[in-house]
Amino acid sequence: MIQRLMIQTKTTSLLIAAGFIAWTTSAFAAGLPVSVATIQFAPWHRFLQTLARVRSNNQITLTAPVGGRVLGPFQPSGLVAAGVILMRIAPVGFRAQIAAARAQERYAEIKLRRYSLLLAHGLVARESVDNLRLALAEAQGQLRSLQAEDAAQTLRAPFSGTIRYLVAPGAIVPTALPLMTLMGRGQTWAEALIAPDISRSIHAGERVDLNTGHWQGVGTLRNIGNRASHYGLVRVYINLPLSVSLLPGQWVHCRIPIDSGRAFRVPMRAIVMHGGQSFVFIIRKGHAVRVPVRLLTSHGLVAFVQGTLRVGENVIVTGNTRISSGSAVEIKG
Repeated sequence: MIQRLMIQTKTTSLLIAAGFIAWTTSAFAAGLPVSVATIQFAPWHRFLQTLARVRSNNQITLTAPVGGRVLGPFQPSGLVAAGVILMRIAPVGFRAQIAAARAQERYAEIKLRRYSLLLAHGLVARESVDNLRLALAEAQGQLRSLQAEDAAQTLRAPFSGTIRYLVAPGAIVPTALPLMTLMGRGQTWAEALIAPDISRSIHAGERVDLNTGHWQGVGTLRNIGNRASHYGLVRVYINLPLSVSLLPGQWVHCRIPIDSGRAFRVPMRAIVMHGGQSFVFIIRKGHAVRVPVRLLTSHGLVAFVQGTLRVGENVIVTGNTRISSGSAVEIKG
């Protein structure tokens, strides 16, 4: 009797185990439930968010970006055109500083080349070459800084107007001293200061979204400065809509496009970040395939990426954090 009961219990356990294996096998074959979106190829834009101050060309005072001696060409009193050179400033000994920086850069290049050759023959330590590479980078940075400062020594008319000089030719002036006033017709514009490297990514004529908190509108990039101010930033001038009456001195939030192109468009939720890498899962033949991507930009819930994707493929949006490449998946919904 006891032996028969043990046989029945063992049989029941085997049936339960077999049922569990069959259930898990069926679930695995069916695949994990996921939701998907279709990959699209679409234009994208990246924007710079910055502040601009409303200016008026009724009158503007130009100040010395650097200290030094005031040189010509001085324009005759009266009307001058936009972009005309109004004045140059020559800091004492500045040309000698640039020449010395250029010579230092050249010397660092020659020394690095020589030591790199010695390193290839095992005659010097790698640390010596690394130190020389750092010295070259410092010399190049010093020269670029002086060259940017050199470009800032030329002052041009930002708009057409009537010029009045406040200093005489040959005078030695300190940084930020008022040099001249330029009077125009009272039209307003906005002026922003941006980093030099970003200024090379924007173009005149681009649309600029404007916002004061109580007003929204669209302006146009009129001009990008070709020199850095004494803050080390480049001035950007933005045309304002003719119908708006913003006050000179008022601050405006600006959204300036700095890059654009076409890329794969996917939901932001489709991107998985792990270990400093970003990737998405797409579905091919019922299985998840991990594809590395590079995030270009995002707008709200939408991301624009680069990678080996195809238009029209299904990218997994939900369930992508609990699967791995090769997992069987089933689209739900």
